[in-house]
Amino acid sequence: MKSQKIFSFVFLFMLLLSSCGKNDPSLNATRLRINLTDAAAIRISEFNLEISSIEALQADSIAGQATWKALEYSSDVYNILTLTNGKYKQLVDQYFPIGHLKKLKIVFGNNSSLKINGNLHNLIIPEEFLDGVVVDVNADLYPNYISSVMVDINAALSIREINGNYFFYPNLRAFPETFGGSVKGNALPLEANPYVIIVHDTDTLISIPEVSTGAFLFKGLKEGIWKIGIIPDPATGYKDSLITDTVYSGKELNLKSITLKK
Repeated sequence: MKSQKIFSFVFLFMLLLSSCGKNDPSLNATRLRINLTDAAAIRISEFNLEISSIEALQADSIAGQATWKALEYSSDVYNILTLTNGKYKQLVDQYFPIGHLKKLKIVFGNNSSLKINGNLHNLIIPEEFLDGVVVDVNADLYPNYISSVMVDINAALSIREINGNYFFYPNLRAFPETFGGSVKGNALPLEANPYVIIVHDTDTLISIPEVSTGAFLFKGLKEGIWKIGIIPDPATGYKDSLITDTVYSGKELNLKSITLKK
């Protein structure tokens, strides 16, 4: 399998609750913080993504009616390749009404770009995505309680090269941070320049290990049997490795070091 077209990044949405006084805007509210993070990409030195706006679809905890709410966010461009292995960029920090967070709508701007082999390419947003991308969240927001929601954009399945042009077809998933289990490990040797792909039923996720350590991490995985493939750059002469293991909710599956052989 070829690895030069693998791209991956993740959005981390952290919803932090806080208690407060009688006349404080945080009364019966969630402290909503939205942070941007990433998993590294192959052969790309910059992945500059413009996020124009973010909205939330929430069901009122009393009336139960769902309404869209624009979040307090100003458009900006981020090189998400600087946000790897737990690093993140906070996008939103505001009080937000309690209730059921059903969906998020993310609008991407036309100032997005990729730098590949030293050349900057415009990242084109197809017309069908210009009004934004809606992703299910389904997270309950409680007062005086910390809730975190992860929004994962799988760029390996989102970016397409057509006749030398790069198009962004967002492939999203969203889940409460406490949902499911996780898988971590180290893909070695570093000279194999591998990527990691994991599959469960119709779910396929891809991550590029940390360049200096080979570390990789997948979160928010459904409970069940997952196939985990370590795929090297074919030019290095190393062989693929496939592991099958079980992921349990609330548990971390630590594969430790996986060393590829020639």
